[in-house]
Amino acid sequence: MYCPARWPMRRWAPSAVACLILGGSCRGAPEPAEPVTRLRPGALRISVSMTGEDVPATFTATVAGQSAVRAMAGSVSESVIVDSLPPGDYSLVLGVALNCTVNGGNPVSVTVIAGETAAIVVPVACVVATGTLRVTTVTTGVDLDPNGYRIRIDGYSATRASVLEIWPINANETVTLSRVRAVGNMHLTLYKLAINCDPADSVSRTVQNSPGDTAALTFAVACRPNTDSVAYVDSTDGVQHILIVGANGVDPRRLTNDASSDGDPAWSPDGKTIAFTSDRDGNREIYVIDADGSNLRRLTDDAGADYSPAWSPDGERIAFVSERDGKPTIYTLHVDGTGLARLTSDSAIEADPAWAPDGRIAFASDRNAGSAGNMDLYVVNADGSNPMRLTTNGGTQPAWSRDGRLAYVAPCADYYCQPSIYVRSGSGRDVPLASEVADRPSWSPDGRKIAYTAFDCSWDYDQCVPGQVRVGRVDGTDVIGLASGTRPAWRP
Repeated sequence: MYCPARWPMRRWAPSAVACLILGGSCRGAPEPAEPVTRLRPGALRISVSMTGEDVPATFTATVAGQSAVRAMAGSVSESVIVDSLPPGDYSLVLGVALNCTVNGGNPVSVTVIAGETAAIVVPVACVVATGTLRVTTVTTGVDLDPNGYRIRIDGYSATRASVLEIWPINANETVTLSRVRAVGNMHLTLYKLAINCDPADSVSRTVQNSPGDTAALTFAVACRPNTDSVAYVDSTDGVQHILIVGANGVDPRRLTNDASSDGDPAWSPDGKTIAFTSDRDGNREIYVIDADGSNLRRLTDDAGADYSPAWSPDGERIAFVSERDGKPTIYTLHVDGTGLARLTSDSAIEADPAWAPDGRIAFASDRNAGSAGNMDLYVVNADGSNPMRLTTNGGTQPAWSRDGRLAYVAPCADYYCQPSIYVRSGSGRDVPLASEVADRPSWSPDGRKIAYTAFDCSWDYDQCVPGQVRVGRVDGTDVIGLASGTRPAWRP
């Protein structure tokens, strides 16, 4: 069987040819396909015309998922060419600085025509790229800070570059900060406050300021009499002595003058007496002395070392560490030296007693450690009952604020396994005080600041030695160096 060609002048469809060759039937063979017309792609040539002030150096053009950055050449930019675009309508998005606005709106509607390159010039208007801040400080109280404060501005410029600016301001002043490069949302912090001055509200603010505009804000600060003082241990002459210095770092005076080593100062709750450790009689014992250096008296007398005194909240008893039983153990006694009592009976090493405002005593112990010397914090009643564990990842040197907050030292707190100070918040979360190697925290009477010993470390943190007494706010800000020394104790 064969299929006769009914239309001699028409091209044969492939299926018809196959039918002829194979001898199949021609019935049902498809009609020949009509030719498809393909439209040639088009292109866009995009440039920007910028006018106004602080014209940025570059802009970004994005269309159909393709982006390019171009530089400005005067008021007209270099061109961005986007080719191989199918004909149709597109949205052109321009990335310009925050101080610039695309006339007519952004994105810009553009049309691509087949086989053609459409030239587009987009007008952009710019204003000054900086803003103005009017900052006022209102400081009340007494002993105002004569050195004034600092304002720190953190944010981003109109071209989205990171900005950090620092400006001085007096205790009571209004300053106008012109040409501030940070625009949009920025963060302002008031710092370098004197130790006796505290913010009446927040020292940190978030401010919104557009390019060319002015934003105003006020910081309130309250100062109280600058009567705080800190006792600490000084070893500059090779022998440990106890000194007392104003909390602002002025007027240091020596409390002890013996040729022996004195340390571990601890203030009585009324701020009139200091208990301390001294080896002036051959081995370490507990002594007390009035804050003016008079009325020295010895409290303990044992062949084993006694050290680390801590006062009870009522000022009637002192807790301390004693090695009279062959290992460090917590004892208490009355301030007249009578009523000696062993607080703990565990066979573990125990150290650093600290009396809490509620009458309990916190201390460090390795009683549950896998190896001796790995310490955690515990707290017990004043009679030694009801022990409770406070930390599980290491802890020493507890210190209580008047309102019952706990600061302590995490002995291996960072990558280099060096000590750092943590503060336990009301939610039970432990927050680092400062990003430095430190120990021996001591709270200020108002609970807003902590004095501590800061360490000097080698570049690789392989060796760290205590070097300076510093004071900072509980949030880690406004840290100042108080004196060269160790083991600070803030006067209540």
